Amino acid sequence: VEVRPVLGTFAERVVHMGAVGNGQIAKAMNNCLYNVGCAAMAEMLPLAKRAGLPLDAFSEVVSTGTGQSFAFNQWAPHVLRREFEAPKFGYPMGEAFKDLETLGAVADELGVELPPVGA
Repeated sequence: VEVRPVLGTFAERVVHMGAVGNGQIAKAMNNCLYNVGCAAMAEMLPLAKRAGLPLDAFSEVVSTGTGQSFAFNQWAPHVLRREFEAPKFGYPMGEAFKDLETLGAVADELGVELPPVGA
């Protein structure tokens, strides 16, 4: 059954990933990359502050340099303004954990070590 028309009613982009279940794995991998970016931002901003870097300037350098990521660009401005309430585009940590569990299971099945996922 062709589901693309149905998916198109709520998804901006639909990409076929092959076998059943591959889409879930790709989604979990994509979200893991985002979560690692969030974790890196949460570590680097306090380090930059402690090192005496001007945080607005540091944020500008990162958001336009090789360290930029969707996660940094999305969250750093909120952190710098000390806005810690989840905005409407956030998602619950339980969902992030579910994706990590999915990736852990896939990695175990394939015999691949994923240190960032296990951390």
